[in-house]
Amino acid sequence: MDKQWIDQAIADKTAFVLGGVGEDTIRNMETQLGITLPKGYVTFLNRYGALSINHHEIFGYAPSSHIDVVENTLQERARTKELDQYVIIENPGFDGILIVMDDSEQIFEYNAGELVPLHSSFEDFLDTMKK
Repeated sequence: MDKQWIDQAIADKTAFVLGGVGEDTIRNMETQLGITLPKGYVTFLNRYGALSINHHEIFGYAPSSHIDVVENTLQERARTKELDQYVIIENPGFDGILIVMDDSEQIFEYNAGELVPLHSSFEDFLDTMKK
């Protein structure tokens, strides 16, 4: 994952991260979620932890925060069983829409019980946030 544009945004203070996490933390997250996290997302967690950039908040490792992927995913799964095999990676904050990812790294928009494919990989999803 070559995300020099994210690194530059961090240096310019237009993006904020919580700091990367190690493999033990990621394995614990996977255990809590009952899913193996895809490679691209694991690389993101290793490097950034969680990310706020260009009006997007990408969920990651952020315990006790509104951008914690485990907490958000478990809360949404408790509301609807349709999301049992997905991880919530962003809540845009309007109309009940969620951005979710499956274990093959495909990204979907979830709204009112429907999943609409958006991106074939987490990296493609991140690239849509470039300005």
